[in-house]
Amino acid sequence: MRIPGHQKRSYTWRWTAALVGLAVVAFALVMALVVVPAMRVQAAATVTTLASRTLSADTAGLAPGSGVYTALTGPVVQEGAAADVGLGSIILSAPAGFEFDTSATVTVSVSPTTAAGTKIDTDPLCGSADASEPAVVAAGTITIEVCTASTTASKLTWSGIKVRPISGGPFDAGPTCMAPVNFPSGNITHTGTALIAGAPPTFGVLAETSGAQATTVVTGVLPNGPVNAIVGPMIVCVEDQFGSPAVGAPMTWSISSYPAGATCQQLIAADATTDGLGWASTALRLGHLNGNYQVSASSGSAGPTTDVSTASLGPGAACAPPVPPTSTPAPATNTPVATNTPAATNTPVATATPTPGGPTATPTTGPLESVALVVGCNPVASTYPENTAVTTIAAAVSPSGALYSIWYLNTATGRWLAYSPYYPEPQYSDLTEVDRLEVIFICVDTAGSFARPEL
Repeated sequence: MRIPGHQKRSYTWRWTAALVGLAVVAFALVMALVVVPAMRVQAAATVTTLASRTLSADTAGLAPGSGVYTALTGPVVQEGAAADVGLGSIILSAPAGFEFDTSATVTVSVSPTTAAGTKIDTDPLCGSADASEPAVVAAGTITIEVCTASTTASKLTWSGIKVRPISGGPFDAGPTCMAPVNFPSGNITHTGTALIAGAPPTFGVLAETSGAQATTVVTGVLPNGPVNAIVGPMIVCVEDQFGSPAVGAPMTWSISSYPAGATCQQLIAADATTDGLGWASTALRLGHLNGNYQVSASSGSAGPTTDVSTASLGPGAACAPPVPPTSTPAPATNTPVATNTPAATNTPVATATPTPGGPTATPTTGPLESVALVVGCNPVASTYPENTAVTTIAAAVSPSGALYSIWYLNTATGRWLAYSPYYPEPQYSDLTEVDRLEVIFICVDTAGSFARPEL
């Protein structure tokens, strides 16, 4: 059948229009696939400056805290693309255990300040939106209203925020210095109605730490021993004014008195830092004369706290020169040598012969695990075989030279057995072997590690 010319033209036009429409739709889909993911990658706001701070318990709001607020820097929020920060309220909420200064003037500023930038207001009704506005500050929140989304990526900066801990503690459960301390810490978060692309999880981290050292208590007393023996450890617990362990506090030790004319007395370590339980420890080499040897421990303004070890079975071999009570250098750099003892018998453990009659266990060759050691005495379970020589345990401590003593409590006798690479002679080191799964104290003056076989 013959089709009239005007119908041919009509059909041709319709097909052409349909093809053009399909082409437009296809182009739009392609552009959506290309452009939208790119926009999503860009559209993520970030917190470029976190309002983070660690606060002393001494500044707590509740007595006996000082109640002094600490100023924070920031936070600063940077849009990755225009309108990353949506309309509504931005509410910065303090983590549990902390409070903002309600008398502080907190300002939120926007850059750029042109019409393309975000506009904010103190007023939830946005009656006078601007590029810089004071926020509404409550004890737990800081609030600002976003009234106009940006058309150019903007930056929002908070300034003037002040914060303090609510309570100073104590934050340890159980007896003094016998349980881990759990100081308050947490994130400053956004809990308002304004959607922020990328939803930053934190605008700052607040953490509380112990206050200044206030008291020192001896929790591990010095045992008595024969002259020239190493005794200890003397363990001192340091607390702040709230009764929490003072973590990371410096400790200074000294031999404050000893029998007239005595020599050889010396501290294994004259300085230490408290661990996570508030402990610091040292050990004492007794002098060559019978009598009382007193050790004093101080931490900042706390102390001194003293303990006494009584030496017996003397006199022993004297040392030269005598060590005055106010000058007790660590033996790592000033090991005394007995005047009537050959120098070879006082050689550091690296070249010393193991104690006569002691076991000579071979180190295991299986996989090893590394146990972190902090400065001071670390309780560690040995996974070495039965009857492993203590020198093998000592060689597994790194870095070289960090170890100053190893201690083991014989629960049957209640007596501490000791080994020190500075005094490896049998008359000074009575710990010769360690059994599997025995708990020992590895004492180091430098943070390091202990390599033991995997269980």
